[in-house]
Amino acid sequence: MSPDNDVVAARQQAARLGATTEIRDVRLLSSTVDLAQLPEAIERLTYNFDTDVNVDYDDGTPSFVVRCTYKLVVMEALAEATTQNPEASQSKVLDMTFTHGALFTFTRDEGEPPPTQDELGAYAFSTGQFALYPFAREYVHDVTVRLGLPPLTIGLLQIPLPESAEAYEEVPGTVE
Repeated sequence: MSPDNDVVAARQQAARLGATTEIRDVRLLSSTVDLAQLPEAIERLTYNFDTDVNVDYDDGTPSFVVRCTYKLVVMEALAEATTQNPEASQSKVLDMTFTHGALFTFTRDEGEPPPTQDELGAYAFSTGQFALYPFAREYVHDVTVRLGLPPLTIGLLQIPLPESAEAYEEVPGTVE
């Protein structure tokens, strides 16, 4: 399965849950912040922001928790950087790892099967990430300011869409 089809498949798998699910609570579950140094020049700062998504669900319950763990590393390009020693070209300014959790509840009709792990994972990957990402962006902005760094505005969440209409062929309800 191509990455384009993975996104489409996730949205299709999450559809049954999405029709009856509500977000009830969002919390910061953990946070570790290490300010290694203050930067010398803010115009030389770069960052890398990674996300890992998981879901916690107990069979038979009408709720589940989506956990998004974020890892932010802010680096400063050093003025004396050389091409001979690229590892010496950057210095770590900030290393930050934090987890946000969202409680979701859902309803089922009598006799309807509980959500599958595939459905829960697909929901976490799609809707869960979109629900939690604004909280992560705000948290990064707030923490960087409180540390005396320039306010860091993380870009919008971008989950790639299929490049072609053919990727949607197997999705029910799609207009051709």
